[in-house]
Amino acid sequence: MITNKSKYYCFFILIFINFNLINCQVEYPIDPTGKCEPYIGDSQVTKCSTFLPNINSIYVSANSTQKDSMKTLDSYFGLLSTIGSDQCKYSSLTYLTLCSMFLKECESFTDNSTLKTVSIPKRICRKTCNDVTKLCNIESFFNCSQNEPTINLPLCPLNYSIYNLSLINGDSDYQLQCYSPLSNDSIEIPTTNYCPFPLIYINSTDHSADEDRGYMFVSGNSNCVVPNPVPLYTPKQWDRLYNLSNSLSVLSCVGTLFLIITFNILNKKINRFDRMNSFFNGSVFMMSLSGVIILFAGGPRALIKDGGARISVWQDPLCSATGFIFQLFSISAILFWVVMSFELWYKIKFMTKKLDLKKYYIPLIIIVSLVFSIIPLATKNYRMIRGNMHCWVHTTKLQNSLFWIPLGIAITIGTVFIGLVMFEIHRIVSASSKGGVLKLEIKSILNVSLIYLTFIYLFAFNFYMNGQEGVVYGQIESFYRCTLENDASECTIQGPSIGSLGFFIFCIRIYGVYCFILQGLNYRAYKIWKESIFFNNKFVSYIKNNILYIETSSTGSGGTSTTASAITTTTKKHNTIDSLNIDSAFSKNNDSDDEDDYDPYKKSKTNITLNDIEVSKS
Repeated sequence: MITNKSKYYCFFILIFINFNLINCQVEYPIDPTGKCEPYIGDSQVTKCSTFLPNINSIYVSANSTQKDSMKTLDSYFGLLSTIGSDQCKYSSLTYLTLCSMFLKECESFTDNSTLKTVSIPKRICRKTCNDVTKLCNIESFFNCSQNEPTINLPLCPLNYSIYNLSLINGDSDYQLQCYSPLSNDSIEIPTTNYCPFPLIYINSTDHSADEDRGYMFVSGNSNCVVPNPVPLYTPKQWDRLYNLSNSLSVLSCVGTLFLIITFNILNKKINRFDRMNSFFNGSVFMMSLSGVIILFAGGPRALIKDGGARISVWQDPLCSATGFIFQLFSISAILFWVVMSFELWYKIKFMTKKLDLKKYYIPLIIIVSLVFSIIPLATKNYRMIRGNMHCWVHTTKLQNSLFWIPLGIAITIGTVFIGLVMFEIHRIVSASSKGGVLKLEIKSILNVSLIYLTFIYLFAFNFYMNGQEGVVYGQIESFYRCTLENDASECTIQGPSIGSLGFFIFCIRIYGVYCFILQGLNYRAYKIWKESIFFNNKFVSYIKNNILYIETSSTGSGGTSTTASAITTTTKKHNTIDSLNIDSAFSKNNDSDDEDDYDPYKKSKTNITLNDIEVSKS
């Protein structure tokens, strides 16, 4: 039962609520520079002429001109074309609200006695603003409760704005009702081919087909595409990554070419391991050559087409060619590395047993490599890796089935054999009662560590990027906000750090440098070049006998004296460990000229018995 006392309480509560609602409508100051002027007209992007309630009276002031407002509207019209839903983009209420938000209708009042005029703007109602931002799903982008920066008062009042017009003999609390337009289906909705910088507009009628061509749309209902290179980093940072890829490609290519010339062309004592290494080094050379081809075609930016709108795909010759080369010789390189690991272990373990399987595994490796490379080509799945700088196999399914899983199995098998090689070396050296095991095994350790660890990083990074693609490219809204508030060239999408991508590029392109360091920097390579035709020809002999001889002559104060060059004979000393000249599958330190008689221990086969680890003294 409601008593009279309860009624009084309710009455006072209603009065209190009404009082607060009235007082929350704060008084807005009157800008003396404010005035009303006609609408200046639509821009290429902003089409407001049919959505303004009064095109002959737009409020402007010293702090807010129509040109400034049009720039802001250009950005928001671009935002609608970028992330706006179809329901938002094709609703007249969206444009009625948006245009009147920044091109406010103006009302002016004149004092008839003094002829003084003041102008005030009519603001959009907050409820209307909230309805539209919710409709367009940009509530996080635009806050309808924010204050105007110059006066620090609500941009969108609840019901009306209060003004003090007493200066022109008007009301001291004049209430100007806020603007709340109604949707009007008879108004033609504008269409635009504009996208905010740096997004690019593509006239697409089939997003799926265009995505296959290398475009990436910011949303399913937008014709704006993400620029390339993807703004994960600033343009200057991308240039540094491009330079890293180009430099390593050239260094790896030159390094492996040096090894091929040294041990397979100039070398007069080619053994079976030199021949095997030629297949491995040739594969690494071709892997690196794919990067050099891209460099001479204009660098990684040559893989970006249509002014940055799309990436290269299988239809682009440069992409399909370099992607095929990289895939083919990546597979063959790792398979030859596994075979070399096995052969090295077998030769050490079973010295007296001859093994010649080249006629089997060379064709097999070629066939496997071709099959794993032709499948992506036949299914049209070579394309530039977005956010990277080379072409390769597309789709996670094909990458895993044709590269990562087979490669992981192969590297694991090869690592096991390298481990067995190190174990056999350790047994023999330990039996000889000599030290220096670590020194003898250092290249084998480097071999395993460098190849295996770089593979693990490549796999982990690729797996991470595939999992993060939706997250990375789902930040278009925040990226676009940054372009509105800052220099667009400094805005980026938050993704992997530049260091992590830089190391990924390093791991892909560094293998040729690894090979050069492990194989080419030794005495045997020096000796091969010293005995080659490059240093043993008439031109070099002339330089030695004439030019260098003249340089040895010196003139003193008492006369001229000729100093003949001294001939020094150095006798090499060999101890037991130094003669155990075994390296990893990457090494070529053996001087044997007979592949069948190759003895990595420089000892007679009859003097070494691995079963009882007996090493006889020389």
